[in-house]
Parts: sequence; structure tokens; C-alpha cells
Amino acid sequence: MVVSWLVATVRKINKANQELARVDYVTGAASIRYFYDLVKTEIRRSERYKRPFTFVYIDMDNFKVINDRLGHSTGDRVLRAVTESIQRQIRPSDTLGRLGGDEFGLLLPETQEEDAKKVIDRIHTSLVNEMLKNNWTITFSMGVVTYCQAPQSVDDMVKLADNAMYQVKNNGKNGVSYQTYDG
Repeated sequence: MVVSWLVATVRKINKANQELARVDYVTGAASIRYFYDLVKTEIRRSERYKRPFTFVYIDMDNFKVINDRLGHSTGDRVLRAVTESIQRQIRPSDTLGRLGGDEFGLLLPETQEEDAKKVIDRIHTSLVNEMLKNNWTITFSMGVVTYCQAPQSVDDMVKLADNAMYQVKNNGKNGVSYQTYDG
């Protein structure tokens, strides 16, 4: 009985550790490692079934000001509010991941550009309204790439969306840049 109890306890601990590795501690979004694993799976699925998907790179403009002026606990509240706002706008099959401090990735499987625009415009508006409601001086720059053909790697995919996001940053921030990748 002791051995059975120990095995059950070890399994329970392993399951808890796996869950912790999959979820970002602060936001509740997917951790970067788990998110990248899901993206790799989606790239392979896209290659096999020839279906498009969309990837969104989201960067929070002026987030450092919140941390510097209001403290990291407020910064964490802002990050959680961002995650919750996005989660309310997406499907269960979509995945939000935290890529870094104030950067998020959003994977929209089987989503063409036209459908992505509707979702992302709704998300952007929701995020800006959430920040205004809380008097947080944050806006959002987003790079959106719809992949009609799967990219070579996750890094290639992220780089293209990151470049699209920087186009927004370089043009005054707080906007969305849409691109299509055909190979």
C-alpha cells in the first residue's frame, strides 16, 4: 500500500509540474516553451492539410512606464487584464502565449486573413478600452501574419510577425499591421 501511495503521489506531483511548465505564472497564458510546441504542431498540421493559420505578435506600448511609476504588482495586474481581455475574444482552439515581459503571441488555427482581421480588430479595441477603463497609459502594437503556406520554422514565423509589429511601432504605435505569407 505504501508503494501504491508513493506512485500515486509522484504521478500527482508530475502532473502538477507539467501544468506549471505549460502556464505562465503571472498571466495564466501559455508559457513560451509550451506555446512554441503548439505552434510547431500547427505548422506541421498546416503543411499536411494545406490549411491557413494566423499568428499575431502583440507588444504593449509604454508598459515600462507602468512598472516604473506604479510598481510591478500593478504591472502584473495589467498583464493579467490583457490576458483575460484577449481570452474573452478568442475561440477555445486559439492559443495565447506570453513570449516575454510585455509581449504575447496569439495562434489562430485555420484562420484566413479576412477572419483574422475581424478578430484582431475586436481584440485591439477591447484591449485599448480595458486600459482606458483602468487609467493605464498603455496601447498595443500588433503584427498579424496569415500563413497560406507553412513557414520553415517557428523562429521564421515569429520573426515575420515581429517585423510587422515593428512597422506599427515605427509609425507611431497603437495599431495593427496585416500581412500574408504565401511561401
